[in-house]
Amino acid sequence: MKLTTRLLILLFLSVLVPLLGLSLLLREEVTASILKEKEDKLFGLARQLDRHLSGTFEDILREEGALEAPRDRQIAVLNRRLWAITDFVASGNRGVGVGYYSRDLDAVLTYGPSTDFQYTVGQSIFPGHKGYEVMATGEPMVQQGQLVRGNILNCMWPIVREGRTIGYIWSNETVDQISGQLAPILRRVYGIVLLIFLLIYASVTVSTQTLLDKIFRIKKGIEGLFEAPTRHIPPVRGELSVIVQTINELVDNMNLIKCYNKSILEGVSDGVLAVSLDGTVSRANRAFYRLFPEHSDATLLGRKAREAFGPGIRGLIEAGMEAPQEGAAREISSEGRTLAAYGNRMVGEDGEPLGWVFVFRDVTLARRYDREVQEKERAVALGQMALGVVHEVKNPLTSVKGFAQLIGRPGIPEEKRSEYVRLIDSELNRVNRLLNEMLVYGGTSRLELRDCDVLSILADRVDRCEGCTGTRAEIRVRPGDSFVARADAFKLAQVFDNLLKNSSEAVAAKGAGRIVADLREEAGRIVLDFVDTGCGIRPEDLDKIGSPLFSTKRDGAGLGLAISRKILEAHGGSLSVRSRHGCYTKVSMRLPRSGAAKAVSA
Repeated sequence: MKLTTRLLILLFLSVLVPLLGLSLLLREEVTASILKEKEDKLFGLARQLDRHLSGTFEDILREEGALEAPRDRQIAVLNRRLWAITDFVASGNRGVGVGYYSRDLDAVLTYGPSTDFQYTVGQSIFPGHKGYEVMATGEPMVQQGQLVRGNILNCMWPIVREGRTIGYIWSNETVDQISGQLAPILRRVYGIVLLIFLLIYASVTVSTQTLLDKIFRIKKGIEGLFEAPTRHIPPVRGELSVIVQTINELVDNMNLIKCYNKSILEGVSDGVLAVSLDGTVSRANRAFYRLFPEHSDATLLGRKAREAFGPGIRGLIEAGMEAPQEGAAREISSEGRTLAAYGNRMVGEDGEPLGWVFVFRDVTLARRYDREVQEKERAVALGQMALGVVHEVKNPLTSVKGFAQLIGRPGIPEEKRSEYVRLIDSELNRVNRLLNEMLVYGGTSRLELRDCDVLSILADRVDRCEGCTGTRAEIRVRPGDSFVARADAFKLAQVFDNLLKNSSEAVAAKGAGRIVADLREEAGRIVLDFVDTGCGIRPEDLDKIGSPLFSTKRDGAGLGLAISRKILEAHGGSLSVRSRHGCYTKVSMRLPRSGAAKAVSA
């Protein structure tokens, strides 16, 4: 059903129902008013007859000498004396019937006009007639219904003499006659109501049509915005002009915002691609087309992203659309270039998702520069390490040379010679250990990745460390966390050995303390904190911790933390150190829980 039809029906009912109610109310009011007027008239005639009867029925009989006469004789005497007055009253009021009724004789005495109702004289009223109630109570009463004359309105007036009700006087009129008098009045009432209805209907129809014309104009203008978003809706008069003005202001604001967004989007040097909730490409800026010249607005907008792009970009878009929140930046290769890209969910002000936006940046030169810088830094580090190695190797070799010369002297006791040999062996072992750690740090062994339980590896290394140092670390685990990572279990055990060994030596150097290994999961990464209450690290040495060949221990090579950090970084993780001298040291390592590690050289 059309809006116009529904609105007209609603307005029609809203007008018709009140008018029908009004007409019924007026009919009842007019009917009640006419009946009240009739009752007043009929009771007035009855009172006239009451005043005409100056005495009682017994007085009349006494005057006529019929006080002891039979009932029929008494009724005839009373009728002869009273019929003239009842006929007179009835003749002056057309359609009205009046008469006297005697309580003692229980009979009709007169009924005028007598020409019509003389036959009723001497009859008694039927049981249940209201006349008995009038004579019993002495109160006037109205009765409407089928009586002698048919359907009548009967007004009965009690005849009271000296406190006794001796009978009653009635004055009645047929209901048909009353209805005949009421009909022209009601016709005029209905005519007025109908006229009011027609006037209201015409007014409502014209007003509604005018309103609907304005609404249709606004509706047509809004539909036109889909084709021409910058076009204003034509103005209308009246209250609806506020709606049109508001819509036009919204159009201006949206166009302004769209211009701002377009200017900002086109001014961005990175390629931007917007995808709707159903995976359709809705927007791309000029920088995106510069990165991907094979695409254009004509060939890209409105297409499904999964169909428009190759495997690299398609995989990025699908991963971004499936991620519950902003994804980490990923690098993809495209025609010999390295592109850094990440996706982000677009949401409205109400928090409802609108789609996704993907940003692409050409980082080919940046990555080339990073590799060059890393190679230079590596060369510098290797040079510094070479100097450190020379320094570290020179000292034990000097000792070896000195002890070798002492052994060659004649007369050296055998126990001294054995001691010198032992010292030479110790110094050579120190050189060998240093060279082995250098090979590990600068080696090219590959990670052997497989799914492994970090908690199991940690517990095993804690047990081994306790057997070697006599100090046991306390392992704390948060219930419900998952500690399965794709990692090289052997190299991960090497990291744990280095960290546990450092913590044990720090506690031993202080003379007392404890070690806690706190293992937990945070944002998809496994976090392990080694905290010891040992001797701690001096502030001036804290920045150097983890650098190759730097150690705070007298016989340390300074490669344990450096090797551990390199192993974790090869897994996609990290290592950091916090300490307070004399109080504690906290070494935190982070490791991807799943799928982030790559098989690279370690």
